[in-house]
Amino acid sequence: MKSLVLSTLIASFVLFASCSSNSEEDDPGIDCSQSNLDVEITNSTKPDCDIEGSISVSGSGGTEPYTYSIDGINFQSSATFNGLAASTYSLTIKDADECTRNTSFNLQSGPNGITLSVASKTASSCFGDTGTIEISASGGDGTFSYSLDGGSDQENGSFSSVGSGEHSIKVIDGTGCSATISVSISADVSLVGDIMPILQANCLQTSSGGGGCHNGDNGASRNWTNKNNVLAKASEIKSRTQSGSMPQAGSGQSLTDEEIDLIACWVDDGAKDN
Repeated sequence: MKSLVLSTLIASFVLFASCSSNSEEDDPGIDCSQSNLDVEITNSTKPDCDIEGSISVSGSGGTEPYTYSIDGINFQSSATFNGLAASTYSLTIKDADECTRNTSFNLQSGPNGITLSVASKTASSCFGDTGTIEISASGGDGTFSYSLDGGSDQENGSFSSVGSGEHSIKVIDGTGCSATISVSISADVSLVGDIMPILQANCLQTSSGGGGCHNGDNGASRNWTNKNNVLAKASEIKSRTQSGSMPQAGSGQSLTDEEIDLIACWVDDGAKDN
């Protein structure tokens, strides 16, 4: 009996020391709903047969430096986006506190330009290319041909077996004028439906049912029952699960390769709150 009690105390001490010694800092976080971050359109160029379209934005408020995105996933330091077809775009600014704001802009075509829009798209699986894209084209002159990511031309704007990530669709009319539109395909992985259950089962409790490192007992920012904390730590969660340092040694828990890949897929897809 004494041996059992001693073993339990030792296991508890190992878990406590492991949780206490990790590199995470307990900070109150930033309330982005209270940020005065803002973004506005400052300039644009209409695309035409021989002219590429562009949009420039400007940020204010929040905490500099800013980064900018035209797809909500890939961010850049430049506030200008070039090589754009006529279409409606959603532009995002992100500040140093990871707060974001969006604005939309309808970039209209020049007199001889081609207007492109995404008629529909579906997400792709993390473990195979299952996404779809359908592009609608108008304007220009003559019959359109469509190509995906520099591939072969086809007579319609429907593409299947598309992987997650950024894709480029080029459309050429009968006179040789062309327009290109970028389309981002999401991964079919959900924070609520896929990622939180993995963390719940492996990081919020030990294999014996006791409290884990992220059940809230080790600081507010380490409480992963709060998905906002998970969102804030997404990159670190990916790094540590891939390195094998999460779940912590001594917890008796481990992740499967598929669970590790699913977390990486979610983070690489922008760590969306979905």
